[in-house]
Amino acid sequence: MSISNALNPTLGTTLNYAAHDLKRLRRDLPTLFFSIGLPIIFYILFGAMQEYGDIEFNGGNVAALVMIGMALYAGATGAVGAAGSMVAENRAGWGRQLALTPLRSSQLAVANFLNISVRAILPIAAVFITGGLTKASMQPDQWTLAFLITVVCAIPFGFYGMACAMLIPSENTVSVATSTIVILAFAGNVFMPLKESLLEVGRFTPMYGAQALARWPLSEGSQMINGERLFIEDPLWYAYVNIAVWTVVFVGLCLLLHKRDKERA
Repeated sequence: MSISNALNPTLGTTLNYAAHDLKRLRRDLPTLFFSIGLPIIFYILFGAMQEYGDIEFNGGNVAALVMIGMALYAGATGAVGAAGSMVAENRAGWGRQLALTPLRSSQLAVANFLNISVRAILPIAAVFITGGLTKASMQPDQWTLAFLITVVCAIPFGFYGMACAMLIPSENTVSVATSTIVILAFAGNVFMPLKESLLEVGRFTPMYGAQALARWPLSEGSQMINGERLFIEDPLWYAYVNIAVWTVVFVGLCLLLHKRDKERA
């Protein structure tokens, strides 16, 4: 019997199920590539290999700014893939199988949250480690704060993954959901600097607030743009409002779609 089971059988059962669920990730190589391998490649191409990556910036450099953006993309992709897979599996009958086990709904919810969190944290950590081994440079407190905020900003995208899986019930749901994160990342000024005119639209897209907040320990509100000026300043409340609004939208959409599915059943 494990220590967690001995101390608290309910907690032990929850953790055992979460660990069992995570083990299946080893067989899901496409998801691992898109959530870990691709963001690392993007960071190396757009950050570590570029001359502008060495430009000093608020105690760090531009390569670190690119790294944080790629880490956010990695974490969001991991969260979307995990949440979308859960919905797809439940629709395929896995939920009915779990209903026959002693696991309670609250335990399943905790286990699913742990699964999504781990699937978000691992890619973020991988990108940060790659950045630390290459040319990304920040102060120690900036490294810590940027990592923690990136994790907190990435996990809520799990609701986006759930909404996509419920809205598009097909075998390719998860692939579609994770692929659209690339589009949202471009629109949110995560990958390559947008022109100032395009950023005016990008501020209303889902990933703008997440990237602005994740980069804040280093950027202090500066947004990279494509133009004569390299940076413009955005206030912090832009990021807070963006994140709050889109989180409400995604959660509300999940609730509406869940209610629709229950009425159909």
